[in-house]
Amino acid sequence: MLSQELYSNHTPIKNKGFSILDEVFSENGWHKVKNEYNYITFAKFGHESEQFEICLNKTSVSVVVLLKNSQYRYATTFDNYFQASDYVEERFYEYIEN
Repeated sequence: MLSQELYSNHTPIKNKGFSILDEVFSENGWHKVKNEYNYITFAKFGHESEQFEICLNKTSVSVVVLLKNSQYRYATTFDNYFQASDYVEERFYEYIEN
């Protein structure tokens, strides 16, 4: 298992277009595994194989989200940051709901 000391949520997100999403994940105990301008991955401490991913392409934003009670993940694309961020946030709250 990876140590919490290896990751820091205090490191600013490189792509400011997803700063609100970064706050949402951080407030719920998740951290950035990848923090590049065009590729961001969030995982929960101790569960690093469970990840939400955001990847910027030249014309779209691709996201991969976890599905609650499933071993599968779902991938889709959006035309802009706002739509992608909103979608990931909604799926994240669904995933962590008790």
